[in-house]
Amino acid sequence: MRALRILGMTLGGLAGLVVVALLAVWLFVNPNEYKGRIEQAVKGSTGRELDLPGDLELSVFPWIALELGPASLGNPPGFGAEPFASVQHAAFRVKLLPLLHKQLQIGRIEIEGLDLRLRKNAAGKGNWQDIGGNGSGGPSSPDSSRTGSLRGISGIIIKDSRVSYQDTTADHVNLEVGGVTWGATVPVSLQLNLTTSPSAQPIQFAGHFAVSADPAKKQYRFAAVELEAITRAKPDAAAYSWKFSVPNISIDLGAQTLAVPSFTSQVASAHLTGSLHGRQIVDAPVISGGLRLDPVLLRGLMAQLRIEAPETRDPAALAKFAASGAFEYGGNAVRATKLVVQLDESTLRGDAAVAPLDTRALTFNLALDHINVDRYLSRAEASSGNAPLKHVPKAGDSAGGVLKTLQMSGTLAIGSATVFSLNATDMRVGIVAKGGVTRISPATAKLYGGTYSGDVTLDDRGSVPALKLDQTLTSVDVAQLLKDFVKKSFLSGRGTVTTNLTAHGLTSDEITRSLDGHVTANVANGAIEGVDLWFAINSALALLQKQPLPGGSNSGRTSFEVFKASADLSNGVASTKDLAITSQNLHVSGRGTTNLVTEALNYQATVTISKPPANARAAETPLEVPVSITGTMTRPTVRPDLEAMAKARVQQELEKHKGELQRQLQDKLKSIFK
Repeated sequence: MRALRILGMTLGGLAGLVVVALLAVWLFVNPNEYKGRIEQAVKGSTGRELDLPGDLELSVFPWIALELGPASLGNPPGFGAEPFASVQHAAFRVKLLPLLHKQLQIGRIEIEGLDLRLRKNAAGKGNWQDIGGNGSGGPSSPDSSRTGSLRGISGIIIKDSRVSYQDTTADHVNLEVGGVTWGATVPVSLQLNLTTSPSAQPIQFAGHFAVSADPAKKQYRFAAVELEAITRAKPDAAAYSWKFSVPNISIDLGAQTLAVPSFTSQVASAHLTGSLHGRQIVDAPVISGGLRLDPVLLRGLMAQLRIEAPETRDPAALAKFAASGAFEYGGNAVRATKLVVQLDESTLRGDAAVAPLDTRALTFNLALDHINVDRYLSRAEASSGNAPLKHVPKAGDSAGGVLKTLQMSGTLAIGSATVFSLNATDMRVGIVAKGGVTRISPATAKLYGGTYSGDVTLDDRGSVPALKLDQTLTSVDVAQLLKDFVKKSFLSGRGTVTTNLTAHGLTSDEITRSLDGHVTANVANGAIEGVDLWFAINSALALLQKQPLPGGSNSGRTSFEVFKASADLSNGVASTKDLAITSQNLHVSGRGTTNLVTEALNYQATVTISKPPANARAAETPLEVPVSITGTMTRPTVRPDLEAMAKARVQQELEKHKGELQRQLQDKLKSIFK
């Protein structure tokens, strides 16, 4: 008992001695006298200037506490004179009695007015690098037997602080972390204003979640994650919010896995849900999951985000938009599968991938059920009449030269489509783009009772894009095709047209003016609309023979069984040498030019009449009538050449009486020389 009493008195004396010693330190030690030594120590270990203009305050019981402020830490050489970091006030506390038992119990850490400026110089080095000094060994691991084990932190509070990196700034930063103890759940809340550039609108950000960790197993869990941001597209625009909610996030660094079973996100009126899963997240991250965007009123969403909606021919266009699909990121590639994208009444399905990411090479296999492209054209494009291509944007300007670097390979199938009033079904398109050359081949479709096949190449390697068109229209309804495309049917019948053309330019006018190549057309059982050639010839013959005009009316069309022509194009002018039109009564052959820019016609033709008009004598058959065709493609003018017809009539009369005149001449000569 006496030994125990002596031991107790000894321990009590030692405790009292410790208390007296600490009290003496508090009373007689002024920490401000050590500022110079502290600043020199920081300078020696980091190479940076530490400035402590404010007072240092020290307390010793029941906490060993140090408070300072204001203070600043300078930048390394080459980053300017502004501080790397500054703080208005900071407080750090360690509980005394647990420390005597080799247990480190840290109280609440408080930081107020932190201003952290992260920068990079021209060489790409950050001012936060090498902040721990140049020692090769690095910081040594603490020896728990000497320093004691860390039992936790009562909390961390950061108030009214600022962090900036280049043009991105987070200010009004307020962070609060609850008591941190290994194995326990720690609540975290954060508020800040984020500005991504000097001209950008600030984003008010707030979030809270709970985190728990098992460092021994390298497992971390975030629960009840709720993030919200409020911003404006423009200073005078209404604010809209973005919300992100995740019930649970699990990270296992040992197994290198990530699990986000579900999440929801709300941007203005758009609602997005999905899931994320990751593997090999440390060595070679692969992230996969699924996304679903619920149907949203697209115009309304664009208005909320202050995105100017394009002017469309149909005011109801750009109404509903929705999307869903699965994705995977990893191996320097992004892949999307089971894509379903809905725009109004159109649905796109298929797969797409970008691999490798650094080249942005796109591959795809997509199918679109139907689309009316004309709904989405501007009113100017929609009202362009017979020249829809006049409003095609410049190839070089529209995409900023994107075709020069575009890498793409894939197929697109379209069930039905309307483009510039042309209607097609069962479209199949293969697209390959690489090295500034984009090729659409094969391209096939059904249209107007016939078929289309084509091979289109756009070469954008030079200063001006070059275009090559090899296309065939087979057995199409020409009248309906022209009616839809140019709003006029000046030719009818079922025909086949082939084109082998080249062109260059940035606008449709430049392309038309530079067209070179060859075109052939073969149309059967149709008519030339706008002129009745048979009536015109009958009228011309009546005038020539000084007879009454023929009875009946002008039908305004010339029927034919066969219409054939080919043309060589040079600089947008088509020259034809083999125009041939055949009907029951007429055969037309001719040659001339068509200016595709002005649509002007200039043809000279010969009409051979296989069946004489009612006002022609039988002896006059077969009759050849010269005809000039002028005007425009949509308003042609056909005029028989009366002078040539008169000469032909005289020649016919001469040929008719040639034998009789010869006999009379012979008889006369015989009578003279008897």
